[in-house]
Amino acid sequence: MADYQCDIAVLGAGPTGLTIANLLGQAGVRVVLIERNASTVTEPRAVSIDDESLRSMQATGLVGEVLKDVAQDYGSYYYSARGTRFLAVAPSSRDYGFPKRNAFSQPLLEATLRRGLERYSNVETLFSHSCEEIDERADGVVLSLKDADGRDAAVQAAYMVGSDGARSMARRHVGATFDGSTYKQRWLIVDLASTRERLRQTRIMCDPARPFITLPGPRGIRRYEFLLHDHENDGSMTSDEAIHGLLSAHGPDADQPVVRRQIYTFHARIADRWNTDRVYLAGDAAHLSPPFAGQGMNSGVRDAHNIAWKLASVVKGEIGPGLLKSYQAERRPHAAALIKLAVRSGGVMVPSSRLNAWLVQTAFRVSSLIPSVQAYFAQMKYKPQPHYTKGFVSTDDGELSIAGRMVLQPLVETADGRHVLLDDLVGPGFRLVAFGDAAQRLLDEARRHCLGFHVGRPLAILPSTTLPDREAAADIEVVRELDGLMGKTMPQGRTVLMLIRPDRYVAAATAGLPEEFADRIRQMVAACNGGDAAT
Repeated sequence: MADYQCDIAVLGAGPTGLTIANLLGQAGVRVVLIERNASTVTEPRAVSIDDESLRSMQATGLVGEVLKDVAQDYGSYYYSARGTRFLAVAPSSRDYGFPKRNAFSQPLLEATLRRGLERYSNVETLFSHSCEEIDERADGVVLSLKDADGRDAAVQAAYMVGSDGARSMARRHVGATFDGSTYKQRWLIVDLASTRERLRQTRIMCDPARPFITLPGPRGIRRYEFLLHDHENDGSMTSDEAIHGLLSAHGPDADQPVVRRQIYTFHARIADRWNTDRVYLAGDAAHLSPPFAGQGMNSGVRDAHNIAWKLASVVKGEIGPGLLKSYQAERRPHAAALIKLAVRSGGVMVPSSRLNAWLVQTAFRVSSLIPSVQAYFAQMKYKPQPHYTKGFVSTDDGELSIAGRMVLQPLVETADGRHVLLDDLVGPGFRLVAFGDAAQRLLDEARRHCLGFHVGRPLAILPSTTLPDREAAADIEVVRELDGLMGKTMPQGRTVLMLIRPDRYVAAATAGLPEEFADRIRQMVAACNGGDAAT
């Protein structure tokens, strides 16, 4: 008998593993979270958290606590070697309910997520435990552990998620090839406990002589990142004298207390396979991104939300194990797209020569004269949005092009007059949601058709100018959109029916017949129950 028995074992308690454990704990699944270190991290690491990740924090029920330690809604200003700004990225829209760009402290985030696990008696944490062996069997996984005192322990689970970082033991077990590149560039990170810098935005100096970035953080902290030259020695460049010289040359923070100094190289790698039958990879175990787009940790949180609800659905017997085959099909293409974005962004931040810098920066200045192009960059429309065309989605929604995308999160007004974000009403499971004047009646008709698994109470979202239909079924939850977000993107004059997944992606959508809509969903569920890939 194993010392610990659970449904899901999670190896690695970074942001990805902690998010998975919180979501599974919320779902009532038995979880053991294993971490070789004695605690969550205490030094700054990742510093950028986007709107999609904050939405995942909202799903864990911890976003209020998380936001206390987040500097919300900042942009990035790009400067030439002469100090002239040639590009401003300052997105203002909140499509998913939160600002697109935010700064955070990884130690504070991880501490919040770890405290969140205390809410669940079905989650057990094993810190100071290293994993020595992964034994995968037909009916589950057994992990052989060793604690800080050298004592052995074993965890038996139905499934395992390896979120154990760049040197992942789980990735070796899966037998994945880590495709991509490791770059020779060395960057010096300097984290400060305080700052005199008055610019709240990220400042990116695209100077071929010494590219550097300085980023704001919560509670008045700040980070500087300097590109090192080939002739510069690691030891000398992390000295107090060298750091003081760099900070003196590039801002007002030369005398601020240094919390961390670290030299790193970066990677652009992605695993060719993300799972076996019982072991799944997530976060840095599955992909490594250059830091230039600020998406490394955020991609891991997307993995966490995607795999967590699928594992919960399978172990609770709601949907068959074929559902898990959709994980890599959905997540790998988007993770790869963001790695490519980061590499391209690095080409702007680190020009190869003065001529290259002039050409790139002049192109941005000229493009700013065209409003649509300026908005493309300013509003971060260049960032690839997840769009699942394979997986647990039905893309046969004709002109809508909604299925497989993350549903927008408008501010809505409830029947009792409260103003809340949509997800606060959607809850953690599947929901049938309709938007439009006839949302209540369409949902009443749709719920008469079996979908093959349980969905929550139907939710009708009415346009801001529409009052509830008092003659419609009383047990359908009705809200009114306040900010016009959905109204701007949905077809005018038509009511749209959607099945929203637990990770806030649209599994299926239609502006047509509910019967055909239900039939497509039943086919998806049947494919999972038969063990075939859901496509």
